[in-house]
Amino acid sequence: MTCRTMPIVLLTLWATFLSGCMTVPKYSGDHAVGKEANGGLFGQVAYHLDEAAELTQPDCLALLPLALSKDASESLSLDLSRSQHSTPSFDLPGATTLEAKAASSDPVQAIPYRRHFDAEAKRRLMRQMLYGFISPHRPRDVELGRVDRVTGGFPVTNPARYRLVGRQLGCDWLLTGRITDFDVDYFGIYSNIRIGAELQLVRASTGKVLWSGRHLAQSRDGAVPLSPIDLAVGAMKAAGNLTPDQLEAVAANLARRLVRTMPLEADNPFLVAARRNRIYQVVARSLNLRQGPGTGYAVRRVLRGAERVSLLEAAKGGSWCRVQTRDGAVGYAARRFLRPVIDSASQETKDRPHAG
Repeated sequence: MTCRTMPIVLLTLWATFLSGCMTVPKYSGDHAVGKEANGGLFGQVAYHLDEAAELTQPDCLALLPLALSKDASESLSLDLSRSQHSTPSFDLPGATTLEAKAASSDPVQAIPYRRHFDAEAKRRLMRQMLYGFISPHRPRDVELGRVDRVTGGFPVTNPARYRLVGRQLGCDWLLTGRITDFDVDYFGIYSNIRIGAELQLVRASTGKVLWSGRHLAQSRDGAVPLSPIDLAVGAMKAAGNLTPDQLEAVAANLARRLVRTMPLEADNPFLVAARRNRIYQVVARSLNLRQGPGTGYAVRRVLRGAERVSLLEAAKGGSWCRVQTRDGAVGYAARRFLRPVIDSASQETKDRPHAG
């Protein structure tokens, strides 16, 4: 690469970075609970499904009030004058008032539309977005007002309270977490809206985290200033990105992408993939592989002790599993005689009687 082509390559990379296509996420199932949300270059949606979540889906779900990180708590305001020739304006550190002046000189009367997002408004918006994407799914959802009456409208940060909250709500599945990012960047020819969250799906009766996820959703716009026209176009694109509607769209993308990975439906593709990737081994001396989920079904074959199978789906509340052997045989086995394989090293079979 010559020195003459280097600036062109760098400008091309910058233009690609500014493109909204860069916000299309990748899904990663190796999320470790407690890590900070980091969207990275491709806005990764990181999630983790516990073994228990792979075997049963919630029959109800209560969305608790969300916490807000210190970095995300600063207030911001966005304006949009809705008219035939509307120009957005905003109230942000370092922003100019050129857009506001242009709107005031518009001969068409504009209808002002302003949204102010303080800490409480940020929490409320993100929680409403999550509730909207959760409610169409199979689990019964608990109305937010009822949840707030039990929690006082405050986040539940002490895991010891999960059991009490779940009992008061009559729901054993709680979705809790915090907003990690909620901010806007503006640099004249470039703007970026970013909203991030990390969430956990907890079983109230046990305190066990069955699902966790984190994501940083963004909306970038602008242009590389190769000419005075590009400079003007970049300024218009950057300003046009900073509207209440666009911010709400980013919040909706964040909620939709995280809810998509939650174990709310038996046929959720992320849940199905996690089951197929989870290897179990028989911890009895032998185990019947049956044609259906129960001892009344015929035995297809007998699994040997320490034999490994892939989990396909749960049945009868997780007490039976539909599994597939390495040679392709599919049937049902009693869940209590299967254990997930932690590493590649073979484990000794426990001295148990013939099972199932």
